[in-house]
Amino acid sequence: MRKTRLSALIGALFPSVQGQTPNIVPMLGALADQTGLINAILAINPWQATVYNNATNTASFTATQSQIMGAEQTYLDLTGTAGAGVALTLPTVAVLLATLTPQQAVVGSSVSLRVLNKTSQTVTMTTATGWTISGTATIATAVWRDFTVTITAVGASPTATLQNVGSGTAN
Repeated sequence: MRKTRLSALIGALFPSVQGQTPNIVPMLGALADQTGLINAILAINPWQATVYNNATNTASFTATQSQIMGAEQTYLDLTGTAGAGVALTLPTVAVLLATLTPQQAVVGSSVSLRVLNKTSQTVTMTTATGWTISGTATIATAVWRDFTVTITAVGASPTATLQNVGSGTAN
């Protein structure tokens, strides 16, 4: 009964916090102490664990927010039959931030992005307003490339980085 009331109280105090329900364990029937409450709130993760996106585009396209920054680990599987080299353009950082929750759209927020290229052409990641790409931005046929997507500024001039962190063979 106490945990239910405490959970309702935390929900009332922090209505916009999304993610897992806090796990507050009473000690021998007593309410959790301040440290327990702080740890429960900090453990709430605003990101879902994984999201898989399949893009069957046959030409260059602009990715959506969920294709780039939809979860802690986001997969974008490119499977379209491309007739020529494909440019995968990132959405503007302002558009990206507008679709995130207040807990996600903060400086330092980052996710992992894996782009799998199963098309017959090389794919090149290109930027829109606010982005910086570090490292290799091309993805050869039958290759996956991992990136870390990080928000570096919010507000009037939002920015983000796409950092290449590795690659491998796409099966």
